[in-house]
Amino acid sequence: MRAGQQLKENVYQRIRAAILSGALPPGAPLSRRKLAESLRVSTIPVSAALERLSADRLVESRPRAGTRVRLPTSNEVRGNYILREALETHSARLFAEVASTAARNALIERARKVDGAFQRASGGSRPALERAERIHVEFHTSIARAAGCAELVEAISNSRVLLLNWLVSHSATFHPFPSDWHVRLAETLAHAAPEEAAEAMRAHVRFRIEEVTRRFETLPVPPAGDRIVRGPRARPAICGKI
Repeated sequence: MRAGQQLKENVYQRIRAAILSGALPPGAPLSRRKLAESLRVSTIPVSAALERLSADRLVESRPRAGTRVRLPTSNEVRGNYILREALETHSARLFAEVASTAARNALIERARKVDGAFQRASGGSRPALERAERIHVEFHTSIARAAGCAELVEAISNSRVLLLNWLVSHSATFHPFPSDWHVRLAETLAHAAPEEAAEAMRAHVRFRIEEVTRRFETLPVPPAGDRIVRGPRARPAICGKI
């Protein structure tokens, strides 16, 4: 990868990580100039990164109002749950059909790590939540990976609801999963028939859908005509020097 492309990729990953960690929360204004200053780069790679993040539906721009971290609507959140349910129930079914014994055992072990990470994050510590969510995403994508379908892995990785769950962890009070929530799912996927595995995943995906939807209904959304005020207030640095 050429130096210019590597720089753009680094800037994209840094801003994306800041959004997903909650350092840049939903609705936060995004100034290209201030981001460039924080990252010690020009505005060119920042603009490229914001275009990619807009395609990822993590940021949004409005005429005469500027760019901000995207605020999904509750209907979009619900739609994302429907998408994830379709993707992940099929992933679970395939896993139960074709996963190797080693993959089944590895999934149960990974589930223990997910549950442990969320229990440790129950106090609301941002670093602990970030770590738990990283492990959580890997748990779900590993199911599709063990099923041997690269396209399904990519679709689940890009599933908006995983990102939305990550965002909501930092925008409202954190409520932990049941202590063995992912272990129970993994054991079902490892030992049950395909249809039973699919139904277990369906119940897993639907868990807390109403709670998450309500949370996004309560996030403050500026009226359509409001400008995003950038003002003189200094923003904290979100990234180290690239």
